[in-house]
Amino acid sequence: MTSWIVAVFGAFVLALGLFGLVRPEGLTGFVKRAWATRRGLYLAVALRLGLGIALLLAAPRSNAPLALAILGWLSLLSAALAPILGYARLLAFVEWWAQRPATFVRGWSLVACGFGAFLIYAVE
Repeated sequence: MTSWIVAVFGAFVLALGLFGLVRPEGLTGFVKRAWATRRGLYLAVALRLGLGIALLLAAPRSNAPLALAILGWLSLLSAALAPILGYARLLAFVEWWAQRPATFVRGWSLVACGFGAFLIYAVE
């Protein structure tokens, strides 16, 4: 079950990355609508907690157990730090990121594609 969760998350990240490659302004709009709210902060924490747990549980049976375990712990750490950093910093970061040029967004979208593909590969 946890491998399936990781694969679905990987497919979602890959899809977002592809969307950002094709329409960087569409991705920045999506990010601003989804994450630049207090609800977005809580959603980010919940997703990071869920993904971290899923990565740690899927790691032993994966193609990349050490990598998934490290990513799982990083995800849990980021979930713990997000509320400490707070909504104002999240909002400032989202605003900063949304104002970057399209080439910047496309570059990070390419990284997202690679990350999503890696997650899918690791749990296949």
